[in-house]
Amino acid sequence: MAIADDLLTLAEHLTKPSVTDPEQAWLRRSISTAYYAVFHLLVGEAAQRWMGSPSEKLGLERAFKHEQMKEVSRAVTTGSWKGWSTPQLSVPLDLRRVADLFIKLQESRHEADYSNEKSWSQADVAGIVAEARVAFQQWKRISGSAVADEYLLSLLIGKKRE
Repeated sequence: MAIADDLLTLAEHLTKPSVTDPEQAWLRRSISTAYYAVFHLLVGEAAQRWMGSPSEKLGLERAFKHEQMKEVSRAVTTGSWKGWSTPQLSVPLDLRRVADLFIKLQESRHEADYSNEKSWSQADVAGIVAEARVAFQQWKRISGSAVADEYLLSLLIGKKRE
């Protein structure tokens, strides 16, 4: 997960612009980078489970769609998500929290990237980046579990056919 870890480190660095840096640009980029750190964490985990070549893994990573990932994550947080196992696997709190943070980070990224109305404070942005760090920690606790693998599959494919 080197790129995901590097992005999280960069997001943390960007929360502390110097007085000569364009503060709002740095803070907005920090939010966007924090989201992409979590995005690449999840996409990278899914690609690691693929047994294909490096170019096939790259193709798999490119197949993930942000909106679909948000929809699946919303289903996980609301309890309406159905995984692929029969019987259904229970959804641990850590997975619900990762899904919730993914949604929050994506929404923050959209606001930071597309809305110039808001002026971001360093404290607000540090809080958002801290949430990305929490998502990494919680993902680490569930990574490799059957329910986490089903979540990754759902992020790529979407809803289970009934």
